[in-house]
Amino acid sequence: MIFFRRLFFKAMHMSSWTLFFATMSLVLFSSFFMYYVEPETFTSPFDGLWWTMTTVATVGYGDLSPVSVSGKIFAMLLYVFGIGLMTVLIGKAIDTLSARKRLKEEGRLTITREQHIILINWTNRARITLLELLDTFPDICIVIMDETEAKTPFLHERVDFVKGAPAFEQTLRQANFLKAKSIMIFSPDHAPNASTADGLTLLIASSIEAAAQRQKQNVYTICEVANSANLPAFSHANVEEFITPNDTAAHLAARSILFNGSSEIIRQLTCSDGYDLYRIENTFGWQTYREAKQALDEKGILLVASRHDLSIMEKLDEYIPQHAPLFIICNEQAYHRL
Repeated sequence: MIFFRRLFFKAMHMSSWTLFFATMSLVLFSSFFMYYVEPETFTSPFDGLWWTMTTVATVGYGDLSPVSVSGKIFAMLLYVFGIGLMTVLIGKAIDTLSARKRLKEEGRLTITREQHIILINWTNRARITLLELLDTFPDICIVIMDETEAKTPFLHERVDFVKGAPAFEQTLRQANFLKAKSIMIFSPDHAPNASTADGLTLLIASSIEAAAQRQKQNVYTICEVANSANLPAFSHANVEEFITPNDTAAHLAARSILFNGSSEIIRQLTCSDGYDLYRIENTFGWQTYREAKQALDEKGILLVASRHDLSIMEKLDEYIPQHAPLFIICNEQAYHRL
């Protein structure tokens, strides 16, 4: 018993790969050994493999069993060593999966996904954005990055979590930010005022751009700005897009008061209910905006903008710039058909 105790104690402390190869070697050796010892009972090495696996897995169907003395002695040894090794191997596998699950929930795993979306700072607005992305794009993967949450704030198979300060390059690398499709920085809720919140957002955006420049790569960064008066401070951070929810809500309220019903139109264009705003690339060979508009009109799709330009209705005969993204309004079915 002391011998077996020491043996299995050492097996438990083997590396996972060493234990795996040791167990598989024992299984393969046993399969060919039984075929060599009792060829009348085990007519092929596969029969030996079948008997070995049912033995070490403690299933024991009994359809094949050794009849010779040497075969039975080897079977008794396999009961002890084989079942023991298989038990330790299964236990290690379960422990590894449990440890990985725990590390994932704690945000300590390195992200290996590519073309994912990173949401920095977990707020209620971040939750709404996450739900919208998961509902609209069934193939997109999302990484939440936050330093205040103890565990992942949202459990989903396509959502990962990274815990740490977003301004640290090590945390950004853990989220594989260089391979991300885009990075959205939400204004933190815990800041005492809008200027402090925008200062923290600017610090994160500057850190992302600086880390990307050191690797000579580009990342698409979107920032939520609490006070639009602070936008000039972001001009040197090379941020691609800004969202000003407070000013947008105020302007929308004014439009709703003056033009009743306008807020409902905007709401529908920013959710996955009914007609929505989509972006497409000019892969259809359209030369002018008029040609693109006519082709889209036939499909029940409205062309509204090119890049940030909403005035394309005034220049339909102009040529579409190369690689210019086009924005359209349609329902989900029309978008997928297109």
